[in-house]
Amino acid sequence: MVGGAERLLQSVSERLVERGHEVSVVTFDCATQLDFWSSKPAGLPRRETINGVQVIRLPTAPGRLQHMFEWWLQRRGGWRTAGWIVGMDDWALIGPSGINMLLPIATLRADVVTAINWCYPAMYWACLPRTLRRVPRVGVPIFHVECDWVSSPHYDRMLRNCDASIVSTEAERDFVRARGGRSVAIAGAGADPARFEQRDGARIRKQYGIGTRPVVGFVGRQDKLKGAATLIEAMRIVWRDRPNVVLLMAGQSAHRDAAVSRELDALSDCDRAKLVLIDDFADADGPSIIDACDMVAMPSVEESFGIVFVEAWMCGKPVIGGDIASTRCVIDRGVDGWTATPFDPKDLARKILDLLDDPDKRAWFGERGREKALSRYTWERVTDVWETTLTAAAGA
Repeated sequence: MVGGAERLLQSVSERLVERGHEVSVVTFDCATQLDFWSSKPAGLPRRETINGVQVIRLPTAPGRLQHMFEWWLQRRGGWRTAGWIVGMDDWALIGPSGINMLLPIATLRADVVTAINWCYPAMYWACLPRTLRRVPRVGVPIFHVECDWVSSPHYDRMLRNCDASIVSTEAERDFVRARGGRSVAIAGAGADPARFEQRDGARIRKQYGIGTRPVVGFVGRQDKLKGAATLIEAMRIVWRDRPNVVLLMAGQSAHRDAAVSRELDALSDCDRAKLVLIDDFADADGPSIIDACDMVAMPSVEESFGIVFVEAWMCGKPVIGGDIASTRCVIDRGVDGWTATPFDPKDLARKILDLLDDPDKRAWFGERGREKALSRYTWERVTDVWETTLTAAAGA
């Protein structure tokens, strides 16, 4: 189930292995978000080694340990005694069984354990109280600080249970510190410059019959919070003045939500002809897809960083993000991109038209962004922060 957090973990893990460390990833047998909330496995290998990283995939269905825990909750005093572990509600039991992770983590004999992407309650089980574990914990919460889910009081407890935290931006750092996090390091996210050396946007333009028309691109999960529906509405405004502009949307078809599908279905035949959908593309095509765009617009309100912005800059493209705290830490407005008011298609359309009307500004924004990405947001620099933080936690 590959998204930004998963790409972050894979990129850093493989580089830690290259530096001589041993890395094991305990995850779930999921290929899409739909699998994550299903009791049926996706059918991926239970164990495999990918570029030196040991991957252990667990079933999402409850296992023996969870059944025992739920049995205990039904006993007299069960909730009171279990509250010491999970608090006084069943939040940590929602979704895939995080209890399934306890035994694999315990048997790995690790020097330090991380828990990444806390929007899933299963991660609670990797951040148990110190008295219930033998090795240090480093939290990588990937908090979307503008979203309601981060207000859960369980995160305060999880942060206190961690010996250190790795975050994406200054906004997330301040949020984590305010909730009791300690030893907070800002790593951000990145890209591999070598991956973009062979990009070929001309091939993508030829393949989809785009030609030389201007292209506004969106690459990622196509749902309302990521701004996909807002972008489609904004393009209706753009097309009134610039009918030759193409909207290119690339991502996993399984991650296109109903709201976005309705917006696409509501397009007229004329506007539909200006849309290019690239579903389920090969990872190797990612740089070329971005290179085919004149700008990348992802007005998301659900971000901890936004890897696609760095990837666009690697291609020398300007970006437009949502005007939220985390994105303002990444995009320098008026220097390498713009931010648009959340859920405001008119403001987003103005920012798109501003860049469409000024090729010199697009080139300037793209070049400034590329300089920033190469100096601050490569996977090697991100791995440096992870390695330092993990080593310190293990030593402590």
